[in-house]
Amino acid sequence: MTAADAGRRYGGKTSGERRSERREKLLDAGLELFGTRGYAATTIEMLCSEARLNPRYFYEEFRTKTALLQAVYDRHVEAVFAAVLNTLEATAPSPRARLAAGMETFVNATLADERAARVNYFEMVGVTRELEARRRQVLRTYAEMIAAQISLLMDATQQAPGASLHLTAVALVSATDGLIIDRLTDPKRSNPTQADRDQIVATLTDLFSAAVD
Repeated sequence: MTAADAGRRYGGKTSGERRSERREKLLDAGLELFGTRGYAATTIEMLCSEARLNPRYFYEEFRTKTALLQAVYDRHVEAVFAAVLNTLEATAPSPRARLAAGMETFVNATLADERAARVNYFEMVGVTRELEARRRQVLRTYAEMIAAQISLLMDATQQAPGASLHLTAVALVSATDGLIIDRLTDPKRSNPTQADRDQIVATLTDLFSAAVD
């Protein structure tokens, strides 16, 4: 390590490592406050207090509170998407088995942290056009993934026209979101349990089977 490198270190960490740590702290603070108090009720001062950081570090990473909201959303949905892809790659060649396993992974990963689920399904809605566009992009990506798996389940005589296949996939994505939102807004229940997740997966399995059989 050169003298210059040593000068850039503090507590054994480089400036880049410290900045990455601060960013993660802000993301964690956003997850906690957006996912419990809500986006509208959270201020930048509250976020900095939760992260135990000087406000100048907030603006070093994010121009606005909205930018942090999207970063919190992106971190979660990208982790869920990666988990689904890993499941699809690790599951047996059967398209039906991959579809079922991917669906189960999606539901479990999405509801593993209710704060993240609430950010995804409630706090991101209606904030800005840019955030709405990002949400729609994620939904389209899942619809494309589902359409590809359904297509593999159908032989040449069964295969639906491209437009119909796309609409079926979009409808199934919407059904998935609807079941998750219904569970998150049920006033008679608290955090989603594994039994709740299993029930959602079972319902979706029936819907997916009806769509492809």
